[in-house]
Amino acid sequence: MSIESVAEVLYKKKQRGRLSRYWATMGFIFQIIRDIDPKLRVVIDTFTLLGLIYSTRVVFSLLSTAFTGFRVHLWSRVWKIDLKQRYGEWAVITGATDGIGLEYARALAKRGLSLVLIGRNEVKLARVKTELSPITSVVTIVADLNSDDPTLYERIATDIDGTNRDIGILFNNAGVMYDSPNRFMDQPEDKVWQHVRVNIAAVLMMTRAVLPGMIARRRGLVINMSSIAAYKPLPLMGVYSASKVFVEWFSKTLEVEYKSYNIEVQTLMPSYISTKLTSFSDLLQKPSLAFPSAETFTANAVATIGRASKTTGYWSHGLQHFLTDWFVPEWAYTLSSWHFLRNIDNSKTK
Repeated sequence: MSIESVAEVLYKKKQRGRLSRYWATMGFIFQIIRDIDPKLRVVIDTFTLLGLIYSTRVVFSLLSTAFTGFRVHLWSRVWKIDLKQRYGEWAVITGATDGIGLEYARALAKRGLSLVLIGRNEVKLARVKTELSPITSVVTIVADLNSDDPTLYERIATDIDGTNRDIGILFNNAGVMYDSPNRFMDQPEDKVWQHVRVNIAAVLMMTRAVLPGMIARRRGLVINMSSIAAYKPLPLMGVYSASKVFVEWFSKTLEVEYKSYNIEVQTLMPSYISTKLTSFSDLLQKPSLAFPSAETFTANAVATIGRASKTTGYWSHGLQHFLTDWFVPEWAYTLSSWHFLRNIDNSKTK
């Protein structure tokens, strides 16, 4: 045996000896305290019990999270739900011409649902309709959800339900984000109003347009696009973050109010996805495990329908949320987000 090996063995024995002496000392101290005052024994036993209860709670929570992750993100990809049979024949999707909305349209069409696609660009809508018409029925509605026209949603509701379609799914996908991270007062006022109209008002009014039919048929699913930014404050994206908090709470209350009508509500809360909304950064535009493409994200997210009422939609985003929720306090998350978003333009090609 070499000198190094002997030294390593002796070092490990020394460490084990120190650890044994430490625990022996602690046990001796506790025993002395309990002998001095029997009342302290009750205190020590109480804290021991509380520690055991807390440890059990932590272990149970970790196991529950792991099981939920397996069921939502892995098992759901194998055991698929018949969406048409469960919810209805038609799906309504806002913001359906690009990114996640377009990928959801493609995915739901493959699952046998007919589509009502809403977007502001007539040319893009026509292009999507041409692509998907060979495999399903497609109806398009040209509408700018950033409009302040008071008759907008009345017209949309009429167009949607004009032929008494069996609307089973509403996906409130349309959304806006800052053109680049910035302080609140450095954002143009029209961008602030755009967040209110598209991220908040459109979710409310589209739900009002579709929900009556779901109530009458006593089945349906409303999917609302929130964001992981709703979990904790996101400085330099304040209005966006706040608007997504609104979506989360609205979804929760809607689920409770209409559960008796067999209407489900799912809140999607993803992290960054490589779409037009993240075009302010080259880093976020490059698909990766952390920042998936819209196609990759949708393949995972669609599989979670009927499996979870609230989900990040993508396994790595779920892992991000778990790690930040368990190990990163809010002040640290806010500070790191501040520095990340402040410097994110450094990743943009000049």
